[in-house]
Amino acid sequence: MALEVIDSRYGEYKKQLHDVILLVLAKEYPLKIGEICHRLKNEFHVELSFQAIRKSLNAMVERKILSLKDKSYSIDKNYSLELKRISDQIMRNYFAGDKRGKSLPTQTKEAISTYEFETLILADQFVNEVIFDLVYNMKESDDNRFFFNGPHLWYVFAHLGMEQAVLEDVFLHKIKIYNLTNGNTVLDKWEKKFYGKYGRYQINPDSTEIKTALNVFGEYIIQYDYPEEIYSRLEEFYQSTKDLETLDLIKIADILRFKTKIKVMVMKNKTIADKLREEILSKFKE
Repeated sequence: MALEVIDSRYGEYKKQLHDVILLVLAKEYPLKIGEICHRLKNEFHVELSFQAIRKSLNAMVERKILSLKDKSYSIDKNYSLELKRISDQIMRNYFAGDKRGKSLPTQTKEAISTYEFETLILADQFVNEVIFDLVYNMKESDDNRFFFNGPHLWYVFAHLGMEQAVLEDVFLHKIKIYNLTNGNTVLDKWEKKFYGKYGRYQINPDSTEIKTALNVFGEYIIQYDYPEEIYSRLEEFYQSTKDLETLDLIKIADILRFKTKIKVMVMKNKTIADKLREEILSKFKE
């Protein structure tokens, strides 16, 4: 009989050994087999033999769910990204409001599609899904440059590890990234170091205020406006953080999960996309 574990910390569904191993490695990695066995027993009360756990681990490596390096296991990054894409699609289809259950806007002939979300996190997940759909379906002759313009690149504070995996995946597809932000705080300068590893990052020399997150890729424009309350709280967070030691991650998490109405617009218009691309590119120093 297969192992079944119920742990209310991770939902009420019954988990098998495969699921519990993923929970262990999601919290801490890389781990050797002995360390995994120890955590399975102490944290989930799993009473299985060393051989049974090793067999399951090797099967997960063979299926490319886990990766094995120097006798230590970790979750395969490609598998993690696939889980994220599935999760994003579930969130879009089941929690996206009026448009739930419909195809991505890039898979329809609609010139403009609008989607409504209740938090910045959900809006960001959807935007990522649209961008990934464009990346995975682009042709060799398509423009491989991605452009962003917004007040800040807060996404790294929402999910650092996953944001890095997303950027690495996009980078592997030879996408050239141009990030333009209007913030010039300590956090913006730290973000520049992080995102600068994967593309170009420019703090806008103009002091104009922007309350829109704008993404341009190919013929598509994906954007949303920040509700005033969210924008004000986000600005206060950036302005009040004077160094990384005073960085309050709970504060930013509360802002990103604050329930409101955020409308994401996806538009296919080559003329407008070309113009926006040109405007953003003009802010970058050669």
